[in-house]
Parts: sequence; C-alpha cells; structure tokens
Amino acid sequence: TGAVKITPAHDQNDYDCGMRLKLPFMTMIDNYGNITKDCGEFAGMKRFDARKAVLKALQDKGLYRGTKDNAMVVPMCSRSKDVIEPLLKPQWYVDCKQMAADSVKAVREGELKIIPDNHKNTWYRWLENSRDWCVSRQLWWGHRIPAYFVSVDDPSVKEGQDSDDSYWVTGRTEEEAKKKAAQKFNVPVEKIS
Repeated sequence: TGAVKITPAHDQNDYDCGMRLKLPFMTMIDNYGNITKDCGEFAGMKRFDARKAVLKALQDKGLYRGTKDNAMVVPMCSRSKDVIEPLLKPQWYVDCKQMAADSVKAVREGELKIIPDNHKNTWYRWLENSRDWCVSRQLWWGHRIPAYFVSVDDPSVKEGQDSDDSYWVTGRTEEEAKKKAAQKFNVPVEKIS
C-alpha cells in the first residue's frame, strides 16, 4: 500500500529491477546536471533545484505526506566532492564467463592453488557470480578505448545518438574506424566524421 520510485537509468539497484521488469530507461538528468525535457515543468532545472521544486509541487497539490530521515550512502567524487549521479552511457564489456569457469576449474582440479586454503570459498563465490567486465569508464583520466562515435554527412543516413550502438565503430586508429564506418554505412570515407 504505497509507492516506490524506480529510476532504472539513475541507480544500480533500480537498473537491475528495470532489467528484470523490462521497464523503460528514461534519462532524467543530462550531462550538465540539468533535468531533461522529459520531466515537464521541471525541465532545464539544476538537479538540486528540481528536488525542491518537486517537493513544492507535491505540497501545492496536497500530495505531500512528510519527510523522514533515511540512512543511505550518497556516492561522492573523490576529487570534486560533488554528488555522483549515475547516467546511462555507451559501455564496452569483456565477456568473463569462460575465464571465470576456467579459473574455478583450475582450483577445483588442483592445477592452481589458493594460499591460504581458507580463501577457496571466496574464490568460488566471486568467480561463480562474476559479471562481464566493464572496460569503459567515464573518467577522463582512464584508459582510452579505440571506439569512435561517427557522424555521416549523407541525407540517406539518419543522425545517430551516442546511445545508439550502430553509430559506434572500433579501430586501431581513427582512420581505420572511418574506413569501417564508410563500409558500414555504404558512403565514401570523406562523408564520415
């Protein structure tokens, strides 16, 4: 008998819930910390201003029921000390299933020894429940991935969004990626940027 907010695009637990329930993944906060156009009267507001405005709107409509303290961990940037707002971004993953299975097998069959022995269960628990490894990071000081978002200067090709996987190409160099994109979209290399 109540409501629970689920924001699959902005919280890891909500993301997992959204995947299970096949919920839409709407981006509510843009790259600059502003509320997106999908949020009606709150669009364009800074995220902290929008929180106050939503509270006031609930009060104005007679829907506000109260505020209670809620112990929670708010993710903070170690450098700027700003609140980290999770956002959906294109990601690249390494499939770790086979590596994890091989590692478990190596210990079980005695090919690899865990020292001290009492850490075997931790080894199994971690590897038997491992997820694919996210090698992309939004930290500008992180390792660069040779993946390029391309634009195609051709009216027959619709404009892509950075969340659309088909407009990302990989290559050892930018030139190689442009050649791949030209082949993919069937246009001359000069039309790729």
